[in-house]
Amino acid sequence: MCHQTQHAHLMCAAPCAATSSSPQAPVLHGVQTTRVFPVVAAKDGSFTDFPPQLTADADEALVHTYASFREEPAIALSAANTRRDDAWTLCLPVPAPALSNPTLRSVSYLIKYATTADAGNAALQTDVLLTTAALPKDIVSARQPLGVYRPSAPGAVGPRMVDHAAARCLATALAIKANAGGEQWSDFVDAQHVAPDVRVRDGAQLYVVLSVDEHSTFRTARSLSIEVSATWQKEEVELKARAEEARKAKEAAEKETQELAEKKAKEAEEKKAREEEAAWRVADRQARQEEAEARAEDKKAREEERKFREEMRIHMAAECKSWEMVAKPSVAKPSVESAPAVADDHIQNHIKETMEKLSIPPCPQGYGFVKEATGYRCKGGSHFVSFQQLGMK
Repeated sequence: MCHQTQHAHLMCAAPCAATSSSPQAPVLHGVQTTRVFPVVAAKDGSFTDFPPQLTADADEALVHTYASFREEPAIALSAANTRRDDAWTLCLPVPAPALSNPTLRSVSYLIKYATTADAGNAALQTDVLLTTAALPKDIVSARQPLGVYRPSAPGAVGPRMVDHAAARCLATALAIKANAGGEQWSDFVDAQHVAPDVRVRDGAQLYVVLSVDEHSTFRTARSLSIEVSATWQKEEVELKARAEEARKAKEAAEKETQELAEKKAKEAEEKKAREEEAAWRVADRQARQEEAEARAEDKKAREEERKFREEMRIHMAAECKSWEMVAKPSVAKPSVESAPAVADDHIQNHIKETMEKLSIPPCPQGYGFVKEATGYRCKGGSHFVSFQQLGMK
């Protein structure tokens, strides 16, 4: 299950020691650093209100377990108060709930370690580990291999790196505790909160491991207090959340598929409409073209019919005229010798008809024709028709 987190930048002191030379003048040692802590948003926590409105589901969603260690002065931290090994390790197991594959949501610890009559400063390392190895529950020498750290030089004591094949390191803190060497107590305090969101399988155990390398004397007294809380989530909650996420993802995919299908159907419908409109435009243009061609053909047919009728009319007029001429009794044409010197009406009509047949323009003045040696000429002198054209011999 995915949990969104917000981050807050908090100014805090690195784990450090406070040496009290006098109750009124504490001395702080250490380096001020800026840390980024994940802050779980209210909507992502176990509850959205405080105090929580407990329900069966909410009460079973998260399980909290606790562990603690306490040794007060003047009891020494080793048996019989005879310990002289100044490098020691405490492995504090944090119980896991009796659940199947729980998820470790968060771990918080508080550590206070105080000493008096030291001979020098102390180096401390705190690790939060998940491992399937069984670590010792009592305080042991830091030189004793635990099986979860990378091996170091024989007899050497210093910072230890977790072997990732043997354990899962969730958090590590290093600190220096300054000791005054007098009767006053010098304190080391450390507080951490981590949110690993790790699924814990196969009986893995959660530990808070404190390693101390110090310089003690026969008069050194110690006081150590550790408090740890762990928050676990049931696997069913995560599986339910995953199922809900899968359901929402499926619904989103189905919705996306449906929207895609609707989009494709709409696009296909719009494409079909465009194709139908284009086909209609082509058909309409073709119909208008055919209509224009039909009108042109009709106009051409009417023009041809008009021309045919005009030709028939002219032909019929010519036929009628020819029939009239055939039916009209022929008038004997006078000979050249007997033709009058001035054309009479008969000769005048014959000259007019001959000029029409020969497309000779008539005399616009209407002058009479006078006989000459080879034909008749109008008195105006501009028009002449020969005896041969008149068919006279």
